[in-house]
Amino acid sequence: MNESANSPTQQVFGFNALSDAFIADPLSFMHKGLSEHPVVKHETTLDPVYSIFRYEDVKRVLLDWETFSSEPINTDLDALNLGRATENFILMDPPRHTRLRGLAQQGFFPKVIREFIPRAEQIASERFEYALEMDEFDLVNDVSSQLTIGMITGILGLPSDDWSIVRDWTNTMQRNTMASFWLTEWDDERADGVVRVTQEMADYFHDHLKFLRKHPQDNNILSALMTTEIDGERFSDEEIESTAMLLLLAGNETTTNLITNFVRCMVHYPSQFDLLKKDPGLINPAIEETLRLEPSLRMTIRSVCKDAEFHGVTIPAGNSIALWFLAANRDPIVFEKPDCFDMTIRRPRHLSFAGGPHFCLGAPLARMEANVAANTLLQRVRNIELLSEPQMSDNGNLNNILSLKARFQGL
Repeated sequence: MNESANSPTQQVFGFNALSDAFIADPLSFMHKGLSEHPVVKHETTLDPVYSIFRYEDVKRVLLDWETFSSEPINTDLDALNLGRATENFILMDPPRHTRLRGLAQQGFFPKVIREFIPRAEQIASERFEYALEMDEFDLVNDVSSQLTIGMITGILGLPSDDWSIVRDWTNTMQRNTMASFWLTEWDDERADGVVRVTQEMADYFHDHLKFLRKHPQDNNILSALMTTEIDGERFSDEEIESTAMLLLLAGNETTTNLITNFVRCMVHYPSQFDLLKKDPGLINPAIEETLRLEPSLRMTIRSVCKDAEFHGVTIPAGNSIALWFLAANRDPIVFEKPDCFDMTIRRPRHLSFAGGPHFCLGAPLARMEANVAANTLLQRVRNIELLSEPQMSDNGNLNNILSLKARFQGL
């Protein structure tokens, strides 16, 4: 069956990830995609895009980088996506991807992550102490983001005085991440914001690299990127700057949401919170359930290099394809009680960290930070109250909570 034969069915169901309806209730669209429309063609977007939802379909695309490339098709939209940050490995395929990722990965080996646990514990202790002293606080801006910014800036070797500017940058970039795939017309405001922020970040890292050349260090990723050679070749400053920008953005925003959503899950599933208090050994399964049900990155994009068929629908080469982790992680064919938070069920691996060559580089760091936050919560907090509805980003591609008022009661 070809695409045209499916067009009437596809047109019955459509959505836009930047729309108010999607942001208010993304799961209704995911469930409909899973049950009735496993392939959807979005007709009105600037960049031609299809969506897929089912676990095995998403996994297939992630593993086949030769058919489904990470390199963007339409570079005319770069200003809306990553501005100056285009020389990073998330937008590359092997072998260029392998070269850059292989070096950056040295900063995320288990031995390196373990060395940063005391830093994470100190920041978490300080932020939870602050929260407990307040009648109300902002879970995102006072706790979660402070832990993740403190960690990623430390790993990159950046001054703690720069935490606030890093937060401002990531707030702008999260709003624009993959937004171009859902726009129906060019958006000057978004494009100007991305170009401005990425230029500021490029200038910042350019100056910081000059500082490191005068004052060498050996305990951070940037220093490793500057000094390591592969086959006699060093990385260019532009490659280092783009990679640093990617790590700074990805290492902050997504883990902020993981920690925030873990706390929210403890409130929304009080019996699970009670179970966790009795058995802290379930912290890791609880974090994985949070990642499965509330992925920080709800979807990712690949470029279709060769015609590909899904469920009788041919997606022609030259289109983009949206892989919905939010749906795949709830696929009833794969997961028992897919919409329930249950840390006692042994589940197949979720796809929130993607897979294949682009499996999330920062997954070990994100899990460690979430583990430290969860342990601190159990050691210090008896009860959690959420005092407001979460203020969500206007970019539905991400599960980004901008603000959430809360109150902790101590033990």
